[in-house]
Amino acid sequence: MDPKLSELGTTEASGDNARDAVPLTHLPTGRQARIVRVVHDHDGHWRKLSALGIVPGATVYLLQRFPTYAVRVGMSTIAVDAQLAQLIWVAPL
Repeated sequence: MDPKLSELGTTEASGDNARDAVPLTHLPTGRQARIVRVVHDHDGHWRKLSALGIVPGATVYLLQRFPTYAVRVGMSTIAVDAQLAQLIWVAPL
């Protein structure tokens, strides 16, 4: 991960699962996970993700990895590119 991104701060969930967090890009297809962190980048992508329900504490299910990452959050299916998927840190369930 780009060190500059970590300097901008994060929104994090606490708990035991937070220690096992990995970027969404490392989650295997078909796995469910809880979002523990969304990295705040210079472009404000975290705002878009937040508006779509990608927030710490939410449960996501990774439907596909190619050609884009498709995740189910609640009753919605959301597609994000690899750049955005790297900003989403999850703890597999």
